[in-house]
Amino acid sequence: MGAKVWALEAQRLGKAYRVYRSPAARLLEGLTFGLHRGHESKWALQDVNLQIDMGMAFGLCGANGAGKSTLLKVLAGTTSATTGRYRTSGRVASLLELGTGFHLDFSGRENVRMNGILAGHSMRQVNRRMDSIAEFAELGEAFDAPVRTYSTGMGMRLGFAAALGFDPEILILDEVFAVGDMYFQKKCVDRLREFKEDNRTILFCSHSLYDMRQLCDEAMWLDHGEVECVGDSATVTNRYSAWQGAQMDGCAEGGPRPIEWPRIDSARLIRKDRSPARVVQTGDDLELHLRWRNPQGNARPIQLGVAFVRQDQTLCAAAGTHLDGRKLEGQQGEAVLHLPNLALLSGRFTVMLYLFDGEGVFRYEERALEEDLVVEAGTDEVGLIRLEHDWELRSAGDRQRDSEVAA
Repeated sequence: MGAKVWALEAQRLGKAYRVYRSPAARLLEGLTFGLHRGHESKWALQDVNLQIDMGMAFGLCGANGAGKSTLLKVLAGTTSATTGRYRTSGRVASLLELGTGFHLDFSGRENVRMNGILAGHSMRQVNRRMDSIAEFAELGEAFDAPVRTYSTGMGMRLGFAAALGFDPEILILDEVFAVGDMYFQKKCVDRLREFKEDNRTILFCSHSLYDMRQLCDEAMWLDHGEVECVGDSATVTNRYSAWQGAQMDGCAEGGPRPIEWPRIDSARLIRKDRSPARVVQTGDDLELHLRWRNPQGNARPIQLGVAFVRQDQTLCAAAGTHLDGRKLEGQQGEAVLHLPNLALLSGRFTVMLYLFDGEGVFRYEERALEEDLVVEAGTDEVGLIRLEHDWELRSAGDRQRDSEVAA
């Protein structure tokens, strides 16, 4: 039996950039053919090992400057590695930065044709797929307009459609959901699920831990170019989220921060009898208990938000203290969200918790309960939620008598 073939494999991968002290130092190094060293090596990646199976969605998380984008660029072939090696099995398509690889004076159609040919496809193959790419992008007449006239969201549509349009085996994405309208983001997520179900591989980088948990099977946390943690996406994102909380409190390595940030200390969803609410029935009475901390107290108001999101990322219900005219006061406290007669019908839901600023705009924290909520309706009702309703049935004779009385 031969060695296992991975969709993407990397061994001891590293990337260093040269940082010169001055332009003169660069010039002197060039004139001396490197005998006089005028630079220092800045390592963006060090000793990264990676094995991604076919049909897997793999996520990358980490703070800005952690090396995520550098790793993706190396694996996509847009920059070379300094140390180590990597191997891919199959055609690779990447969307690293919106608009990368597009000629601004060419139309969307011309850019798709050029990118397809550069990727090794024949003109006949490109032309055969052009209509489906244009249909997915939904740019209308703008598909034949210069790309320099596109908005950022339109550039995202074109880039995503072009990346997926030629059926790659491996798709590399870097923060592609940061822009664009909700409708097209949902369309992209659905297409990625289909892509994965077709036994194709996705390497996905995002600051949205929720997107990573929902889309990815496994994940890697990078910190200063080194691998901090690898495993299933829920475990890795939870560890990274906990580290972020420690950073905000100034408890992580590196010393205290000048500002201590608000945070959610704990959260649990329970029934009236105080037992954990994991599998519940439509109509049950539930309570969500949240403990929060706000070091600056009333000087920096905060708000709490809760959302119930179905597995297909449909927002089914939500509540927020700022939406109900309530305020969180003091430096710490507990909030209890009472949910009598739960209206959600059958399904599996992720319970998302948010800590906002006083206006409910900036998110200090975003996290999910460790376990999804499973709702069993036990009835023949359909839809997302149960409607409070009653039927009154009348015969034709009843309507005639009512008319006579009204007259």
